[in-house]
Amino acid sequence: MALSLSNFLIPICLFLLGRVCYADTVTYDFNVTWISGKNVHNSSFVRDVIGINGQWPIPPVHVNIGDNVILNVFNGLGNETTSIHVHGMFQNGTTDMDGAAQVSQCPIPPGYSFVYNFTVRLSLTHF
Repeated sequence: MALSLSNFLIPICLFLLGRVCYADTVTYDFNVTWISGKNVHNSSFVRDVIGINGQWPIPPVHVNIGDNVILNVFNGLGNETTSIHVHGMFQNGTTDMDGAAQVSQCPIPPGYSFVYNFTVRLSLTHF
């Protein structure tokens, strides 16, 4: 029996369809503010650091390949612009969501919000 291309296309299509069906939309609300942070090496040394939702270190974001990520970011710093940049993730086709201020995105002014919306293309457990 001769093998045809259709013998390979059906399993491939089913696999890809299965990957899309299991993708989630992961939504996080980030309030970026100044908080008091302690130095890891000297717990008596306290200074203002940039935190997210009142936390430092910042909370992790857990996603899977294929998930659509929505980050609602509010800049509550008051005197600084900000952006969210994801390390370890190739943003092919979504460079405007990369968050590198003055490179691929304008920074978020104090008192303003920005919504990052992109699909995870590479394996990433947290950023």
